[in-house]
Amino acid sequence: MTASVPPLAPAARRRHLLTACALGTGFVYLVWRWGFTLGLGSLWLSVPLALAESYGLVMVSLLAFSTWRVTDRSAPAPLAGRSVAVLIPTLDEASDVLRPTVLGALALEHDGPVEVWVLDDGGRPWVERMCEELGARYLSRPAPRRGAKAGNLNHALRHVDAEFLVTLDADHVPRPELVGRTLGWFRDPEVAVVQAPQAFYNRGFQHPWSGEPLRNEQSIFFDAIARGKDRHNAAFWCGCPSVIRREALLDVGGVATDTLVEDAHTTMRLHAAGWRTVYHDEVLALGLAPEDIGAFIVQRGRWARGSMQMLRRDPPMLRRGLTWRQRLEYTASALHFLEGPQRLVGLVVPAIVLATGVVPVAADPLVYLAAFLPPFVLVPLASRALTFGRYRFIEGERFAIVRMEAYTRALSALVRGRGGRFRVTPKGAPSARRSVARALRLPLAVAVTTLGALAYQALAQTAGLPGRLPAAAYAVTALWALADVGLVGAVAVRSAQVRHRRRSHRFPVSVQAAYATQEGEPPVLAGRVEDLSQHGLAMVVGQASDPGDVVHAVLLLDDGPLTLSGTVVTAVPSRVRPGHWRLGVELHPMADAVRDALVSWCFRQPFGPAPEVVTVPAGAPVAPTALPSPGVA
Repeated sequence: MTASVPPLAPAARRRHLLTACALGTGFVYLVWRWGFTLGLGSLWLSVPLALAESYGLVMVSLLAFSTWRVTDRSAPAPLAGRSVAVLIPTLDEASDVLRPTVLGALALEHDGPVEVWVLDDGGRPWVERMCEELGARYLSRPAPRRGAKAGNLNHALRHVDAEFLVTLDADHVPRPELVGRTLGWFRDPEVAVVQAPQAFYNRGFQHPWSGEPLRNEQSIFFDAIARGKDRHNAAFWCGCPSVIRREALLDVGGVATDTLVEDAHTTMRLHAAGWRTVYHDEVLALGLAPEDIGAFIVQRGRWARGSMQMLRRDPPMLRRGLTWRQRLEYTASALHFLEGPQRLVGLVVPAIVLATGVVPVAADPLVYLAAFLPPFVLVPLASRALTFGRYRFIEGERFAIVRMEAYTRALSALVRGRGGRFRVTPKGAPSARRSVARALRLPLAVAVTTLGALAYQALAQTAGLPGRLPAAAYAVTALWALADVGLVGAVAVRSAQVRHRRRSHRFPVSVQAAYATQEGEPPVLAGRVEDLSQHGLAMVVGQASDPGDVVHAVLLLDDGPLTLSGTVVTAVPSRVRPGHWRLGVELHPMADAVRDALVSWCFRQPFGPAPEVVTVPAGAPVAPTALPSPGVA
């Protein structure tokens, strides 16, 4: 079963022409830089800068290699009757995070046996009770629990005998069609892994300010790069949502445990052993993206350390059994994490130039700009074209600044021969996380130093202090420095604004509700619920309430009414409906059946308002006889 690569369309030809121009001008620029602009007196500064620029062009070239052509797959017919086991490794996730995933796994549709296994490395009694209640299998390995997530999965392999394994992170809720849409690829007996994209239902730190709910910092990889790797039979297991042939996993000795990127490392071994992989470009599960900058850095730092470990312990270019395309694809993925030192050089050089007067480019400023500007403009345009619009220059620069210290530390650990422990990405409610200032301490320190260097050079220009730059060099460097400082400042402001203050994600909804403010009274008042979670809701009403009031509401969902009660914690005038109030309600504890019904309904329409079933103007009285009986239908 081979991947379909669509024929070249005119848009693809334009994309290729733009990329060729970008790479060509970049290559000419680097030849000029290395051959004619490295002053002997400033090699200590000019060589690192030239290396950073060269790295950038190498990565764009590798991006072009991956995404020059991409696969376009259509889901094959379902493969019925095969045994499937869903594996959900968990360590310390809360019930609010884990339970929806288990519910989603239990609702998977498949014409064959499906077992759901919760692999609890935390050994928590409440998880075992939850599994017994819901009908899932519970497994907790004995101490010492080595190998983190990889060791947990390997332990499960000794207890699970299903032919195919669905792997889900504890925070990824699958859609019912996951098995049916992916299992057909395994008609090819050489296919070992089918990987689907990772998508997220919350608006975490890695999401831009836009109306595109699925686009995030990983969209470049899952929407473009992964499809290109698929063309080279180099798409790799990303942890979830994935389906794996158990026989293939056993063939390579189980999940790799000697790096922190156990999924990619295991897939490289599968490819070296002759197995094939498939990238299925369809959203089949929704997870929790890192909520704030601290969680984001923990996750990216783990990926960076794991990739550096793989480069050091099992370098893809030397791996026997891989094709040259696979070697290049795995190397490209690992080399991405060298971006940190490159960005650090780009931030530090202007400050050094302004403070010392040392010029790293021995060329006339006008000649430099003439050589620099074409690739500076064309390379980002080509990157956007190669990623089908997923790459945005400002967003890319912002995320690169945030990742800089974590990636630099990963390279430092590689040089020192250090590994690192597996750190689970923090999820859900706020915890003891790092502040924005601590998370951005390195770029902020460089920005402050740069401002000091700008002030010193301004004095040097007027007072003749040592290290005075020529006027043209001063102008170019000052613009560069101010751009860097502005970018770091924008990153800090944006990071401070992205904060998670609620216990769980609020789903945007549009649900008619009837409510009462006294227990036992019929719910004769009407409102509209605008957001909803298992812990709270926001409701627009026509009658004011005070904080502390208790409301008893019947939500008129499309699959039946749902009765909830809670305490008003905020009451403010509605911004969109004059004369109405927006109530923030903290929900009271509810029965498991009610909570499960609420969560399952929310995940059926996670990004937008639910269809309206009953139309009742907000604030109008509702006849008690017109309401369905309360509870869960």
